[in-house]
Amino acid sequence: MENSKPNYWQNAERTNGRMAMMGFFALVVNYGLFGWIIPGIF
Repeated sequence: MENSKPNYWQNAERTNGRMAMMGFFALVVNYGLFGWIIPGIF
């Protein structure tokens, strides 16, 4: 890893974790409201 940007990977991992949690939350809410995980497939 580069020393010129020491906070890049930490920031990227934190952002990735937040996006994953938002996606999981959206999946749970969608399944709770409509009973679908992927709308239009099943």
